[in-house]
Order: sequence, then structure tokens, then C-alpha cells
Amino acid sequence: MDHLTSRAVPAVAGLALLAVLLIVLRSFSRYVAYPGARLAFPPPESLGPPARLLRVTTADGLDLRAVRVSAGTAEAPVAVFFHGNGESAAQNGPLAVALAAAGVEAVLAEYRGYGGMPGRPSEAGLVADGEAVLAALRAEGVPPARTVLVGRSLGTGVAVELARRSPPALLVLVSPYTSFADLGRGLVGPFAPLLVADRFDSLSKIRSLAGPVTILHGTRDEVVPFRMGERLAAAGKDVRFLPLEGRGHNDIPDLAGLLVAEIARVFPPSSRR
Repeated sequence: MDHLTSRAVPAVAGLALLAVLLIVLRSFSRYVAYPGARLAFPPPESLGPPARLLRVTTADGLDLRAVRVSAGTAEAPVAVFFHGNGESAAQNGPLAVALAAAGVEAVLAEYRGYGGMPGRPSEAGLVADGEAVLAALRAEGVPPARTVLVGRSLGTGVAVELARRSPPALLVLVSPYTSFADLGRGLVGPFAPLLVADRFDSLSKIRSLAGPVTILHGTRDEVVPFRMGERLAAAGKDVRFLPLEGRGHNDIPDLAGLLVAEIARVFPPSSRR
């Protein structure tokens, strides 16, 4: 073996090891991003008359579920809620009930890998799940003009992408991040773009959104920095930014009331009869 070959073998082996390490770390980033929550939706018979399970089939063949809580009128706006990464859709049942009581129909979308659903979460997968929920609603006669997309934390990235593909009447982002890479920089510094498997780059997308956007963000958010909400608001064209003074990431007990107030700006109660 000549000197050139003897030097090349360790170099190639080193690159191969680095590639494997990168793959492992990117896979681990998904484990961190999607810790999951096992709480599933209750049986249909326990939901009561205002709520029912919505069967959802994704483009890649997964059978998922959502819950639809009626507001009692066919003209009510329909708020589709995409939850955060450490909870399941079922945990937002009280929110859905509060919205419905205030005249806003609520749909709790569930992701693959969460709440007992099949599949493994990823950016493409969660967006596909959201598209399937919207397709199921369209099949039941709910048009984009009656649809409000609400994303919280992780769900803001899903909601932004869905709004980009099919503009709703209103998009509401609660505790939103600019991108997964930006969040990752707080943990691993400049290596984040290499190590984060999914992008959810809402900052680059919000500029192109056609409809109105409301952003709610706690000034003391300890998970997603408040400045990320500020950056998103500054980048959008039709954005209403509401700082929640003194609130943290999981400290918004009046979220239902805040959502109802913002939805009423687009759907005045007099228009829902």
C-alpha cells in the first residue's frame, strides 16, 4: 500500500463515521422534538351529543382521529387546533368545550405517534396529518372561509404550512417559534441546522401568507423565546401581535377567551346566525 492510499483509508473511514454520527444525532433530534403523549381520545359514546370523533385518513394511508365539538349552529366558525409537542389532543378537551360554548366550533387534530395513533412524527408527517383533517372537514361541508387554524408551540409550524397551502379565514399562533433550527441553536449553537432533522421554517413562510394572522406570546416564555414571536410578527404582512405580559409557555389559562376574542374580529357574533 502506497503512502497516498494509507492516508486515504483513515480519511474515508473518518468521513463514514461522521456521516453515521450525523444520522444518529438527527434521529435523536426527532426524539427530542416529538416526545409524544399517550392520552387517547375517550370512546365515542362518552363524548356526549355536542362532540364526536372524526375519522381521518392521511395521504400515506394512516387512519387517525380528530374530535369535532359542535357550537350548535351551521354557520359557526370552525377552529382547528394543532397542539404542542408534549401533550395529546385529548388534553385540550376543556379548551374545545369552552370554545363551543362561546359559539366557535372546535376540532382537535391529533398527530401520528400521539394519543395512541399509528406512525412516527416528522415535519412532513404532521403536515400530512393536518391536511387530512382539513380534507375530512371539507368533505363535511366546512369551507376555508369558515376555517380558523390555531397552532400552539409545535403546532404553529404545522398551522403556518397549512395556511400557506390553503389560506384560512384566520391563522392564530400561540407561543410560536421562528424555526426548529433557531430553537436548536439555543442547545447546540451554530451546528443546529446540521443536526435538526425537521425545519418548520415559519419565519420564511409567514411573509407569503395571504390572510390575517394573530400571534399570542408570553413575555416570560421559558421554552420558546418571546423574541421569536416578535420576529414573526415583524416579518408578516397582516399580523396582529398580542404580548401576554408575564406569561410563560404553559401559563395561558384564559386561552379560550383570547381565541374567542380574536375570532370575533373576523366572525362577529351577528354573522353566525
